[in-house]
Amino acid sequence: MCESFRAARSACWEQGAAAAAGGGGGRSREEPGAAAETLGNSIRSASQASLHHPPAQPRARRAPGGFCLEFSHFTAAQVSCARSGQQKAYRMWCQRLAWLLRGSSGRRWPRSVAALARGHHTAPRSLRCAWQLHGDHLELTYGNTLMRLDFVWLRDHCRSASCYNAKTNQRSLDTASVDLAIRPQAVRVDESTLFLTWPDGHVTRYGLEWLVKNSYEGQKKQVMHPRILWNAEIYRQAQVPSVDCRSFLETDEGLKEFLQNFLLYGIAFVENVAPTKEDTEILAERISIIRETIYGRMWYFTSDFSRGDTAYTKLALDRHTDTTYFQEPCGIQVFHCLKHEGTGGRTLLVDGFHAAEQVLRRAPEHFELLSRVPLKHEYVENVGGCHNHMIGVGPVLNVYPWNNELYLIRYNNYDRAVINTVPHDVVRRWYHAHRALTTELRRPENELWVKLKPGKALFVDNWRVLHGREAFTGYRQLCGCYLTRDDVLNTARLLGLQA
Repeated sequence: MCESFRAARSACWEQGAAAAAGGGGGRSREEPGAAAETLGNSIRSASQASLHHPPAQPRARRAPGGFCLEFSHFTAAQVSCARSGQQKAYRMWCQRLAWLLRGSSGRRWPRSVAALARGHHTAPRSLRCAWQLHGDHLELTYGNTLMRLDFVWLRDHCRSASCYNAKTNQRSLDTASVDLAIRPQAVRVDESTLFLTWPDGHVTRYGLEWLVKNSYEGQKKQVMHPRILWNAEIYRQAQVPSVDCRSFLETDEGLKEFLQNFLLYGIAFVENVAPTKEDTEILAERISIIRETIYGRMWYFTSDFSRGDTAYTKLALDRHTDTTYFQEPCGIQVFHCLKHEGTGGRTLLVDGFHAAEQVLRRAPEHFELLSRVPLKHEYVENVGGCHNHMIGVGPVLNVYPWNNELYLIRYNNYDRAVINTVPHDVVRRWYHAHRALTTELRRPENELWVKLKPGKALFVDNWRVLHGREAFTGYRQLCGCYLTRDDVLNTARLLGLQA
């Protein structure tokens, strides 16, 4: 594009932006008309030189609602005519464009030129960006993302030194002090930054990339927790390695490899662990604070029925998640088999998110119902000196509402309480939805069976992966604990992982 044309375009943008910033909703025709006339004159004076030096491929992009400045088409027509030698057609085109831009009184403004007076803008030299002011929000397009940013939100999230403490990463601005009818007095966008001037003169700056990442529209496109959904065959083919205990405890590389496996698959193994409760505790504390529950801090697990739970027997256990009767189920569970003198006792693992994904694909109405209907889960214990009555409430499937991403499955047929939170016209549909999920969870191809042995510790994401057990004979002793999910994810983020 020739320099004079670029200058004319910039002049048009600057005058249009000044009109939008200074006059609110009512602007005279003379303001955009002057810019249009300047542009038309510059186009005519540059036409012959431009024919001999055709500009690059046009880069202007159409703004929301079909808005696009007319001169963004100029370069394409110019290149086409220059290449074909049809200078007459090109001059006629220029005359038509000049007429469109003249802005004489009594003529109706073309939609794209009048848009300047109504608050439509594209950012100079940032052809991926366009914006428009509305009554209570700014509509901003950057790249492939159309964002609608509320004015109060834009003021509240200001990252200036007076509004945000960069050392503590905490907000300093009192949100309650922001006028709920606030509106910027001026808006400007360059190729990487949005600038807003507020009625009190305060200036807020936002990086466009930051806005894409943190806007609602940007978050809808993002996955909070990247995962690999699996059945038994997928997991075996992935050949996910176990991490050596020494590497896990002594190096960040070993810890990071372990956490990456855990975040992606919901299970991870550590090998060569000394088969004691004390060494298992050291292992667990490497990634998290141990969560003390009604079962204690570290627990031994045998078939002596010392607790009022089916797990403390030799019976088979169907697939389930633990502590569904907590208001917030425990995030991670650690298992370490210390001794087994007998047969059976293999551990069953099922990716609950993979099963839920199959339900969503085959019967989305079932998935929606399981994510909407709250249920009670209950644990009542009166054995020896243990007396507990725990109740947790929540749907079977828990999703983030903005992107429908599944983050927790609460599935335990042993501990599900009386269904009294569902009206009669929903109960039968819920049972159909529950049956569909159970069918997926019980498909043999979804069952991963592993034999736990002394020295091999298993970490399970209790919000995602269901576990069970086949019946066994002889003496079998496990130890383990629950970990706080927040601390595990915190450790992962500090190592640079998305969690």
